[in-house]
Amino acid sequence: MAQKYVDATASRKVELAIGELGLLSVPPCVAVQYLSKLLAGRFAPASVADLVECEPALAAAILSLAQRLAAGPASQRHAVRLVLDRLDADAVRNVLLQTEVTAGFEIEFAGEQPAWPSRKDLILHSLAVACCARRLATAAEPAVEPNLAYAAGLLHDIGKLALQDIMPKSLATITKEAEATRASLHKIEYRHLGTHHALLGKQLAQRWRLPEPVKLAIWLHHRNASVLADSVPEARLAVLVQAADHLARQANIGLSGSFDEPQPLEALADSVGVAPEVLWQIGEELPVEVRRKSACLGLEIPQATARYCDLIQATAAQLSRTHAQLASQDRSLQTASSFLDFAQEFLRGVRADVAAIDIAEDFAKRWQRFFQTGTVCLYLTAGAHNGVVDAAIVEALGHSRKTVIRAPQEGSLLPKSIAGRFALLEAQDQIDWLLEQLDVEFNSGQARLLPLLSDGQAIGVLAFELNYPNDVSLFAERFERAAVMAGTVLSLALTRESQERWAERFAQADGEARRTEDRGQRAEGSGGVRQPLVEVLPPVEALAEMAAGVAHELNNPLSVIAGRAQLLAQAESDGQKRHVLDVIHESACEAAGVVDDLMSYAEPAPPRPARTPISQIIDESIQLAGHKTGAEPVHAQVHIAPEVKDVQVDSAQVVVALANIIANSIESYADPAGLVKIAAEPQREGLRLQVSDLGCGMEEATVRKATGPFFSAKPAGRKRGMGLAYASRLIRLNRGTLEIESQPQHGTTVTITLPYA
Repeated sequence: MAQKYVDATASRKVELAIGELGLLSVPPCVAVQYLSKLLAGRFAPASVADLVECEPALAAAILSLAQRLAAGPASQRHAVRLVLDRLDADAVRNVLLQTEVTAGFEIEFAGEQPAWPSRKDLILHSLAVACCARRLATAAEPAVEPNLAYAAGLLHDIGKLALQDIMPKSLATITKEAEATRASLHKIEYRHLGTHHALLGKQLAQRWRLPEPVKLAIWLHHRNASVLADSVPEARLAVLVQAADHLARQANIGLSGSFDEPQPLEALADSVGVAPEVLWQIGEELPVEVRRKSACLGLEIPQATARYCDLIQATAAQLSRTHAQLASQDRSLQTASSFLDFAQEFLRGVRADVAAIDIAEDFAKRWQRFFQTGTVCLYLTAGAHNGVVDAAIVEALGHSRKTVIRAPQEGSLLPKSIAGRFALLEAQDQIDWLLEQLDVEFNSGQARLLPLLSDGQAIGVLAFELNYPNDVSLFAERFERAAVMAGTVLSLALTRESQERWAERFAQADGEARRTEDRGQRAEGSGGVRQPLVEVLPPVEALAEMAAGVAHELNNPLSVIAGRAQLLAQAESDGQKRHVLDVIHESACEAAGVVDDLMSYAEPAPPRPARTPISQIIDESIQLAGHKTGAEPVHAQVHIAPEVKDVQVDSAQVVVALANIIANSIESYADPAGLVKIAAEPQREGLRLQVSDLGCGMEEATVRKATGPFFSAKPAGRKRGMGLAYASRLIRLNRGTLEIESQPQHGTTVTITLPYA
């Protein structure tokens, strides 16, 4: 019992020591490599990609940083090069400079060198396991993502590196015992410490938030992972790492500290599902690959510790100079920090679903509070309808409200002198027409007017009482910056609202056209005669005219907003403001995409029919649908009857239409690997093509609306609802028909007919 108590105590002490470990250390030769990069000039994370990808301590630190900062998609945060491309240079620099270097340890124990295996041997072993695991990942059945296997192999022994950092003498003693008894190192560790490096590595991986599959591989690579993999698929990665570890030891690359006999090739091949000769070839090629990749680590450079000390001194001097420059810049930036806070707070409150007048009211309130002005009135000239405009008023005590005002009968909403450029005007008699409509106290003698501009066009006007008229020159630059910011945001909001009104009118006109067409068809079916409707355009012409109007009204302002936001984002150094500008640019591009969809639906190019094999159309459609949905390869089952002839259609248009239908079938499944059946059979005068799925299906009401533009059964903001509408439009243009049959939870079948000639 006493021995168990001692073991438990020792184990807990080691775990607590590991918990206090910030980052793993690196040898001086590695530090020399990245310090040289830091001193070389403008630092880019990509410049250390080769180094970080080969050194387990640095790789663990960077992947942990990527997890904390959510750098890139979660599914890619195991790939060092990908995350380095997405990490800020300063963040990467900080990690490198915070990494401990073993120089002091090597100097202190230069005579006895207790570190065994050496750090160089452990790094080479980890690199060999990583390279081998990546090769096995592509050869194994089933295959594993190669970059994930590489990361797991490189980090599988981080617990061993941690033990060397906190108790180098103990690890050296344990390693010597493992050598003497020809045993695996983890078993001797457990006998002395009550724990071992795989368990400690799991603890580190969990604390550093390393990807879950990597954590499992670190934990299980000394277990019988093959048995676990049958019931726990995630353990498959640990099987690969375990096999790679044995191959690396057989190739005598580095030293792992384990001296038990590696498993024979036949057993390893059976565990990973690879032929023994493939493993033999990987083992033969492994030394050359590791030698090539490890060259960047500088493991063979002479007097690495002395060179490291010199570089540390140079780095400290450079950091001192940088600190002095930053201190000077900080003093100059402090004068603008309050304005940046004002801009940041305003932009944080801007969302895509907020009405322009609500944004205007919020800006007016913040303007009054920040600039310490009196009453503020902001009215939107760009949103005028029939001489009526929206306005927001903020009174002297901060009380705000929204209202509408009428444009003056004589004159305009906007003085000519500020119609296209920024200027600060004395209001005086410029706003008499405004004050007559507002029940507020407003000192027109102290009032000022300024335009809210977006690309040289006034979106609105801000009228406010300036409490300190003599200091107006001090605020002029900030006034202009704030006005441009508000003008850009309000322009985007007003454009979005205009686009929504156009979309509503478009949907209404399309619905009325469909109802008119249905009534005519019913009249014909009952023997009646269809009478022409007075002053009603044919449906397609009505849609074309409306789409042209949308393009005229929206394309130019959207292009301006997108372009200006992109330019401002490129020149902006503040990350949060740059993010907001990127959102503005993306939203404007999305709105422009809606306009493009309208034009494509209403005025598609005239078809150019030619005889085309249906097999070619189906193959191209499947490839395009896979690209649209990201479900590559598409799980499609195709049957083409032998007697099917070529169709006389515009193949490009029919491919797009069919791809949209296949994409809908793929998206009807919770799993993008759902089966899509495509069948082509001959008819008397043409070809019948059916696309079927067993996905979520549609209600009857949904089926009736499915081919209408901008209709989508998905939540708002997920899809534009143009896929089936565009498909139906293109099929009709090519003298075909499209019908939909569907049942909820039983799938959907879309039947298309296409002409032979």
